[in-house]
Amino acid sequence: MRGNNPKSVSTRVNVEKTRRPRGPLRFILLHHGGCSREAFHYRVESDGSVAELLAPERKGQHPGSVGVLIRGNFDRERPNEHQLEALKALLLDLKFRYPDVSLGAHRQVRGDGATSCPGKHFPMRELSDWFKKDLIRARDEKLQREVESQYSPRTAE
Repeated sequence: MRGNNPKSVSTRVNVEKTRRPRGPLRFILLHHGGCSREAFHYRVESDGSVAELLAPERKGQHPGSVGVLIRGNFDRERPNEHQLEALKALLLDLKFRYPDVSLGAHRQVRGDGATSCPGKHFPMRELSDWFKKDLIRARDEKLQREVESQYSPRTAE
């Protein structure tokens, strides 16, 4: 994406800033590739792969939050299905680790209307509804699969 977008986003981590542990985690904040902020904890690529950029225990861009950058400019386009599925899997894993965490958009933190991040075409309401209603079902299904894989009878080979 760097070569195609002259305004490509840096995801470089300022090590001095992130050495201090962050405070209690309250939010997972979503950002899009059109956002010029840095110090994200995770990046979801167009192919659905997820890169950890900063350990979740470390302070990122916003205090009390884990920052997730979804590659793309969602003021112009909607994220693809690979990204949305990978993002849901990441959110599920983060919810396992931090049960009291809430989901938010960068624009909610700014509150000044200066940003639409994660973008006008990002399905934030749809994802928020999933996070509030269907994430528990997804968690239970994942746990059930793990239990079944560990405790189901093994076939003789």
